[in-house]
Amino acid sequence: MKTAILSLATLLSSAVMVAQSNTSNVSQTGEENLANITQVGDSNSSITLQEGVGNNAEAIQGSDAFSSTLGVVEQTQIGDGNQALAQHEELLNEIYQEQIGNGNSATATQNLAFTGGANLANQLQEGDGNQAVISQEGAFNTAFQVQFGEENSATSTQEGGFNVSDINQSGILNEATIAQIGDGNSSQQSQVGDSNLGTGEQWGPDNVLLQDQDGGGNTAISIQGSSSFESRGGEVQQIQIGDENFAFANQEEDNNRALQGQLGESNSATISQNLGSFGGDNFAIQQQLGNRNVADASQNGTANASDQLQSGDENTASVTQSGDNNVAIQNQDGFGNNAVAEQGSFFFDSRGGVINQTQSGEGNDAFARHEEDNNTIVQNQTGAGNSASATQNILTFGGENVTDQFQFGSGNVAESSQEAGLGEAGEGNLVIHFQFGDENIAISDQNGATNTSDIFQFGNGNLANDTQTGLGNNTFVTQLGDLNASTIIQTGAGNSAVVTQNGL
Repeated sequence: MKTAILSLATLLSSAVMVAQSNTSNVSQTGEENLANITQVGDSNSSITLQEGVGNNAEAIQGSDAFSSTLGVVEQTQIGDGNQALAQHEELLNEIYQEQIGNGNSATATQNLAFTGGANLANQLQEGDGNQAVISQEGAFNTAFQVQFGEENSATSTQEGGFNVSDINQSGILNEATIAQIGDGNSSQQSQVGDSNLGTGEQWGPDNVLLQDQDGGGNTAISIQGSSSFESRGGEVQQIQIGDENFAFANQEEDNNRALQGQLGESNSATISQNLGSFGGDNFAIQQQLGNRNVADASQNGTANASDQLQSGDENTASVTQSGDNNVAIQNQDGFGNNAVAEQGSFFFDSRGGVINQTQSGEGNDAFARHEEDNNTIVQNQTGAGNSASATQNILTFGGENVTDQFQFGSGNVAESSQEAGLGEAGEGNLVIHFQFGDENIAISDQNGATNTSDIFQFGNGNLANDTQTGLGNNTFVTQLGDLNASTIIQTGAGNSAVVTQNGL
């Protein structure tokens, strides 16, 4: 017994019922070719053309239990040892399959398990040892698969209505698979080169997938929705140019977008959105230009945005966001830089937070983490071996804190921590670090509200350490020269300290 997944009353009312009007036209040239045509139903038409040796074409339209009304199958095979199978039931289904070469296999089935109709499956293969499979259940689904080369594999599975699948492959040993369960999904997969892998799953309505790979040994994986939680209106784009790149995207819920672009070799990009929470409207983009770069973005909540750009080699970038309306930007240019941005956590969200990390040079390390409301962290490092760390509202409630850190030299260290004080929420605090030189150290630790710590160091080997606990405290340290040291500790309210040192 078949399952009805949507109504085809319009098709039923317009279909012309002509009993047992079957037509078959078979043309074979060569040796040991086999054509097996079985048509049961109304107004079926099957055309088979085979040239070569040992080809096998089979077309089955309808069955004793379920007819195929106005179905059309056309199969063309030129070469040796090719296999083609087409089978469908229900209304207005059409299948066209063409194979040129040797040892190719094409299979297309439609509406064998569900009611429906008006599906179209078309497969073209040119080369040797290619394999193409299409399975469609439902109504108004369309699948196109084109393969040029050798030992390529393409598989499309669609269940629902108005889904579209398009696979194009050229080369050797490429593999593309797509499964779409729902209505109004669209996928396009293109692979040029050798040994590329592109896979996609879309569960739910109105999802879009684009995979484009040019090179060798690339892998692109997209999963939107699952059998437990749908993805609705999601979009994934994965573009890879080069060799051995890896792109992975997994998202659920509503209107999430994931964009991944890779140019180079051995880059890795991963995105996950709303796998651990309800929400949607998240956006993540990853661009990698170079070799052996790693970018990871994980977002849970609503209306979060992540932007990661890597130019160079062996850079690492990580974004984790939990909450709503957070923005994380990571821009890395150089070699061996590392950036980590965390907004919110499993227990406490971040709302309206902003983290902006820019690194240019070699071996720089940036870490930023905060929770609560409307916190901002900006880190900008140019040079080599610099380290910047900033945390806000990790241990206490609060918000509206700002940390800016700029380092334009080598071997500089900047650390900032802003939390609540005794009896006060941790909010409205400000830390700014400038270090233009080498081997400078700036540390700001603020607990309370509306505290300000400014540290400017324009030489080499300077040390500034500020600790403030309370309300409305201010510290200004400016050290111009080399080997200056400043330590300030303020507890209470309304305290102010200004230190200016011109050293060596």
